[in-house]
Amino acid sequence: MIGPLTIQIGIVFLCVFVPLFIVALVMMKSVRRAFSVAAVFAAGSTLGYVLAGAASQWAVGREVAQETRQAMMIAFSAAGAAAGGAIALWAFLRRTRPIV
Repeated sequence: MIGPLTIQIGIVFLCVFVPLFIVALVMMKSVRRAFSVAAVFAAGSTLGYVLAGAASQWAVGREVAQETRQAMMIAFSAAGAAAGGAIALWAFLRRTRPIV
């Protein structure tokens, strides 16, 4: 059976991968290159989302109200997703030839 964390990770991956793949395909005109960029960014953003979500539970703590804690955890997770995708794509582009 699929757990809620698996569903969240799948949603983040699909919500990032599909639009980014379409944009990259329009910009690069190469399916292979567009897929590579979209997959690396989506994988990095998914990893960043999970790690930032885990770290936000420790950083926020239980001292604040539940609604405030949830909002802060969502903000941390979203920032982690953006940063994880950017770092993964940066590392990927450093290791490969120029894509564009």
